[in-house]
Amino acid sequence: MVNLREWLIPCTLFASLVQSWRLEPTNPFPPPTLRAGGAGLDAVFKGLEDRIQRAAWSESSPWITNITSFSVAVTSASESLWTTSHTAPSLGNYSDGPPSLMSDQSYFRIASISKVFTVLAVLLQEQAGKCNLRDPITRHIPELKDHVGIDTIDWDSITLETLASQLSGIPREYGQSDLTDPLTDRDYGFDSPSSIGLPPVDGSDVPPCGWNRAGYRPCTRKEIIDGFTKRLPLFQPNYKATYSNIAFVLLGFALENMTGLAYADLVQSTIFNPLGIKRATLTKPSDSEGIIPNTTKDWSADIGTYGPTGGIYTTTSDLALFARSILTNKLLDQATTNAWFHPRSYSSSWSFAYGMPWEIFRTGDILTDSDRVQTIVTKAGGLHGYSSQLLLILEYDLSLVIFAAGDGHAIAWLREEVLKSLVPRVEGISRSQISDRLSGLYSSNDANVNSSLVLEVQGSSGLVVISWISNGTDFLAHYAAMSNPKLRPGHVQLIPSHIRRGTNGQVWRAEFIQDELPFEGLVNMNLIVDVDSFTYASRSLEEFEFQLDEAGRAMRVNLPGFRISLDRQPRKEIAVAVGASSHRLMKPLGLIH
Repeated sequence: MVNLREWLIPCTLFASLVQSWRLEPTNPFPPPTLRAGGAGLDAVFKGLEDRIQRAAWSESSPWITNITSFSVAVTSASESLWTTSHTAPSLGNYSDGPPSLMSDQSYFRIASISKVFTVLAVLLQEQAGKCNLRDPITRHIPELKDHVGIDTIDWDSITLETLASQLSGIPREYGQSDLTDPLTDRDYGFDSPSSIGLPPVDGSDVPPCGWNRAGYRPCTRKEIIDGFTKRLPLFQPNYKATYSNIAFVLLGFALENMTGLAYADLVQSTIFNPLGIKRATLTKPSDSEGIIPNTTKDWSADIGTYGPTGGIYTTTSDLALFARSILTNKLLDQATTNAWFHPRSYSSSWSFAYGMPWEIFRTGDILTDSDRVQTIVTKAGGLHGYSSQLLLILEYDLSLVIFAAGDGHAIAWLREEVLKSLVPRVEGISRSQISDRLSGLYSSNDANVNSSLVLEVQGSSGLVVISWISNGTDFLAHYAAMSNPKLRPGHVQLIPSHIRRGTNGQVWRAEFIQDELPFEGLVNMNLIVDVDSFTYASRSLEEFEFQLDEAGRAMRVNLPGFRISLDRQPRKEIAVAVGASSHRLMKPLGLIH
């Protein structure tokens, strides 16, 4: 008898190896210009408002609606685009005045989103020359050297960067989530350690402190260092990412040593004040200024030394302002900001990676007409009664802030609803703006020079080269053949470099993109990374420098490798210019067969 399992496995593997797939360049457009009330965004936000408010009162929503308040904000790099809020009919107890309605000005515990502020504070100190990300933590917390032993944590091998990237390999907590604590036991649904079979323990091993432990107080710096350093490592440094709150407590201690300032004063003076953030604090605001859910909550919990890992209170409005500052490099230089968004390690999921301290998702499921991978840089936070998420969609210079007080399941629904409605519309705006600003015919005004270029935005493929004539020669065909010796179907596309030349020069790069890429075995090396293949007398043939007017529309394009500048012509001239190449326009995404 044929073993069907043994027969199917190699057949399935073979099928996966011979099929083809499409690889689209990421970020094919520069971020669009987005304005509140403009370019059809109002219709998107009106639809979102209607659906969200209906869900807020519906018993069929995937969260407990009668106790859940929330606030959502969407911002571009330049301005707030939209906010909406909802106040639950049932709220908690307010001790210093009546509750106020949830709004974008309501204080909220953002929990672990505080880690983003801590990492930014470290990057600012590095920028000021007071530290280096590769410094061992012992350089800034010398007392850790007193706790190095044969089996203990190797503190000298743990850097500021590994702590910020969740790659330190150290345990998660000290004084928190310990099962000797009755509050922790109650959270997990049992009465005592003995009720789940745990043995009695020596009292000397029980943490003497912990901000959410029954009858305890926040740990001091000395208690954390003396107690936590007795813990054994989970992994070797830089081996595997594992979430650690103590890592950011230690970064807070290091920052205090570098600057001589308490952590709260440091973020106030180096981040909140320079950015104009007025409603952010590590001290509990008055109850009437915040939102207190009618459930278990940590609104009033004094977390003490845990401040750098989860202690900030702020509003959706000010967190959106903070996001705009990141997108526009208000405090960091551009190169540092770029590096900040890159992954530091991978998770067990294809689509998720860890950053510093970002949680980075990649998906190809948002745009219905494209296989293009999009990256969303996020940070989530959670304390009892409070859930929050900050999302940055760098491709569009767009940010989303979501707070929920009550049932945190509201966060996922709100996030998905906003993303699936907003992103396709913003993608459409990107395509439309680049079509208006850059597409069309470019040619020499010298009648004796037969050189021209025709560009057209074609869906998710971005700015496609339709015709490229150099000195009477069809250079497009030659470039495609040189780039694609196997003559597979494809197109030539321009990709923004995010490099500016002078006051109004914008640089793009040409690249040949195969329409379908065959699998090359289990290790597939089909990658879009080679964007400088051809030079001519030390100048790139793939560089396109657009000169823009005050409205951001191209006036001309400089081609350094060809030693020529081509002027943008009225659109009515395109058909005449490409008449000899019109056969290429019939199937612009399959220029070479």
